[in-house]
Amino acid sequence: MAGTSSKPPVRVGFIGLSCTGWAAHALFPSLRAPSVRDLYTITALCTSSPTSAAAAAAHYGQLIGSPIKHFHGPDGIKQLTSDPEVDLVVVSVKAPSHRTPILTAIGAGKDVFAEWPVGTSLEQMEEIEKQAEEKGVTVVVSLQGRQSVAITKAKEIIQRGMIGKVLSSSLICAVPRELEYWGPVVAENHVYIHEPNSGASLLEIMLGHPFDTLTHMLGDFKSVSATSATMYPTATVLRSSPKNSPENDGAPRTLHVSTADHVAISGMLASGAIVSVICRGGYAETPGRQRLLWEIDGENGSIRLEGNGPGLEGPLIHRRDPDLYLNGEKVVVGKPGEKTGGVVGWSEYAKEKRGEVEKGKRKFVRITEAVKNRKLIKAIEESSRNGHRVDLGN
Repeated sequence: MAGTSSKPPVRVGFIGLSCTGWAAHALFPSLRAPSVRDLYTITALCTSSPTSAAAAAAHYGQLIGSPIKHFHGPDGIKQLTSDPEVDLVVVSVKAPSHRTPILTAIGAGKDVFAEWPVGTSLEQMEEIEKQAEEKGVTVVVSLQGRQSVAITKAKEIIQRGMIGKVLSSSLICAVPRELEYWGPVVAENHVYIHEPNSGASLLEIMLGHPFDTLTHMLGDFKSVSATSATMYPTATVLRSSPKNSPENDGAPRTLHVSTADHVAISGMLASGAIVSVICRGGYAETPGRQRLLWEIDGENGSIRLEGNGPGLEGPLIHRRDPDLYLNGEKVVVGKPGEKTGGVVGWSEYAKEKRGEVEKGKRKFVRITEAVKNRKLIKAIEESSRNGHRVDLGN
């Protein structure tokens, strides 16, 4: 991805970029989008094994047309983050493994792009925030829903007073069982999300992203009340390891689930508007069942956002722009099925590094804003656990 501008591209080192997985399917393609591909170049990557690292370096090196250094394991993380040809370290590993590579990169004085939720707890996130502040580096967090063209347009409609004062909002998202995250069947590589303190619960992932978008559009919560339930207390684990591997003895495995697959939240915003949110996991993917339905009701009109893309692209706005309706009429923004959220974030970060964005006008989420979102998630967890309303003081 050689830059065509007189200013050099941002040199990226990827931790967790292999030939398959989230980074391969989500992050790498967003960096190849026409609007940003000349702003970045991948110079290094690190995976867990020498074999996967070499394979990934060869694969992506061929795609971008330039060689990529490859490292592996804990020592590889140190080598990549200290490499003088790496400006930005992208960390795309499972949440329980976030802390070490992020802090290592910060210690090396490198900016970081980190996947939400940036560790497994508020305490880890605040530790990362503190270290980044002390080192004077930027930690970008992948809360990209607010950058969607549909969300930008919806916020503009609200700010222009086209629906009047917002009085209420309701958001429903659903994760079908066919994705094998929640429900009667869980894929072997998804089992970790059901472990306590994994940082990847239904609330943290499937609602952590929408809550950042919601508060970006409508303002902060004043108070929240929550109820959660486990509708599928047991699940069959779908084996992904080879049949002849030590990890796969051929016997069916039952997973005993204690984490929630349904979460319902009600709350009041600082503006006085009432909000209700429900996230459901494990339903069969039947006709007519929407993965995302978000309604915003004002005194004089309403906004509706609908998402039904494949995989997690339906319920997660940052993965695919939802359809936008104003008073029942579809508003055309961007191209159908476009994925603008992540692309805008990459563009804005690069522009800031080049000094092309006015201070305070950037459109990507820093760690400080992500901490605020994590505090909201923690308040919801507290309400669900203790059965009472939590006041947030906004």
